Amino acid sequence: MSVPSFQAYASLAARRPPGPAPRVSIITVCLDAAATLERCIASVQAQTFADLEHVVVDGGSRDGTVDLVRRRLRPRDYWISERDAGISDAFNKGLALARGAYVQFLNADDWMEPDQVARAVSALERTGADYVFGDLLFYQDDRPTFRLCGDGRYARCIDRRMPNLNHPTLLARRDCFARIGLFDPDWRCAMDYDWLLRLHRAGGRGWYEPGLLGHMTHDGVSNRQFRRTIDEVCRIAIRHGRPPLLARAEAGCRLVKTLLAQPVKSAAFPVYQRLRALINRSYLPI
Repeated sequence: MSVPSFQAYASLAARRPPGPAPRVSIITVCLDAAATLERCIASVQAQTFADLEHVVVDGGSRDGTVDLVRRRLRPRDYWISERDAGISDAFNKGLALARGAYVQFLNADDWMEPDQVARAVSALERTGADYVFGDLLFYQDDRPTFRLCGDGRYARCIDRRMPNLNHPTLLARRDCFARIGLFDPDWRCAMDYDWLLRLHRAGGRGWYEPGLLGHMTHDGVSNRQFRRTIDEVCRIAIRHGRPPLLARAEAGCRLVKTLLAQPVKSAAFPVYQRLRALINRSYLPI
């Protein structure tokens, strides 16, 4: 399947009434997210950077999410609720509806620091990069457990795996999507890796901004479906030129490492924390 362009979603974009374009669009896709979405929305509305909108793409929730969105979004924001063909399709709908020159995806169980957008815009405009990203603080049972630092040297490994580009902190120029296409619906977990690898191979440049911090729970799709995520990352790397035998061997090592870590993580989390910090210097236990 070919990667869709904005033209594929032109009829959806035309449904939005005309209005002023903000500098930044925050895009949230969700389905039955009433338990966490209000925190996400509140963090967007608490931003010190005022020239932004929040675009919410709901997949047809039945748990009160739609009522929450209708009640909490501001007149400048926009939302739709309808069935979609998966996360990639929902992301693409959000991009088609967004009006900002800069865009960021913030899932329903993610939330932002009050100065996150201001810092990201400043870094993007200061550096001229195509996107900026920072660090991510992970939570379990509403308690912070570790900080995952962004990888400023991501180019060393992006051809074989997803580096620490920390998608909930990533602010990108919207015209990047016009240049290389939107998210590929072939991928249901690792679509962000595919898009970032395509951008990298097209000459796109990212910038790590250490003061940038986002917040995320452990319950994201890529964490829950780690087997599928590892498989998709492998197939994406092969599609973009990684030798198949090498890519499959690397994926096998990642899968074995993850499977071995699961029982330790469940039974002795402090031990897991210490071991992971020894192996990965970007992993900082709290």
